[in-house]
Amino acid sequence: MFSKGMRCALFGAALTMLVAGAASADDAATKAPAAKATKPVAKATKAAAKATADEVAVLDTSKGRMVVEFWEKDAPMTVANFKKLARQSYFDGTGFHRIMKGFMIQGGDPKSKNPSAADLGTGGPGYTIKDEFNSHPHVKGVLSMANTGTPNSAGSQFFVMHGTAPTLDGHYTAFGHLISGMDVLDKIANSPTGPNPSMPGENSKPMEWTTLKSVKIMSKGAYQASMHGAKKSEASKSSSTKPSEVKSSMGGGTGMDMKAEESKPAGSATPTEASGHPGADTVNKAKETTPTPSSGGDTQNGDTQGTESGK
Repeated sequence: MFSKGMRCALFGAALTMLVAGAASADDAATKAPAAKATKPVAKATKAAAKATADEVAVLDTSKGRMVVEFWEKDAPMTVANFKKLARQSYFDGTGFHRIMKGFMIQGGDPKSKNPSAADLGTGGPGYTIKDEFNSHPHVKGVLSMANTGTPNSAGSQFFVMHGTAPTLDGHYTAFGHLISGMDVLDKIANSPTGPNPSMPGENSKPMEWTTLKSVKIMSKGAYQASMHGAKKSEASKSSSTKPSEVKSSMGGGTGMDMKAEESKPAGSATPTEASGHPGADTVNKAKETTPTPSSGGDTQNGDTQGTESGK
């Protein structure tokens, strides 16, 4: 009787261990696929982030094309906001409403779709974003966000530096730079300007309007491929023309692939102080003597100073 009982006990214990082992195996099998499934998701997320970081903005203006490479790691929210607005065609049809040769050109105001609007420089998307000041200096070709001079007041207005202004560093969010179209920047910056009603004493209202036809966000690879295709097509056309025609059509370099640099045009002055502007999503400079061309080609030595919002 005892041996038979022992055998039953041993059999029961073995059966219990067998069931427990099977349950453990089932549990492991259930967990394993879930662990493996996270790897493709992680890879997809990383790939998406890489693709986003590789994107550039192609700004087609009535004076030519400029291409911007973003500093996404240093100003992620600012870059995301700019890309979002661009994809919504928010900038299409706007103009550069404030131009200061040797300093910067400013755009992004939805009200600038009407060049004769009385309140140019005061428009925005209806919300503001946080400042993301960083170590990038404000030198020629740098893209930065305009603000009212108060914290976290940027919205949609931006500016492209045409000179070097270290006093803007740490006060405006630099979030990209030109990788192509420095010659176009020069053309826009050299537009004739006159007195700006919204900036008393400042000759910065363009007398020759430059329209921002579109802002397209695309991968750098796609942009480079399109440029390669355009050059190939142009080369094919050139090879089919007569030698005399080819010679007459040749000119100086277009400068489309020039890099942003810290030099500024001769004769231009560096802004010495940044100040705000009441009710306007704009970039300002304070007391300085900067030659800015008027519509008649004359220059005016402006001793101007904006007023910070709320002061």
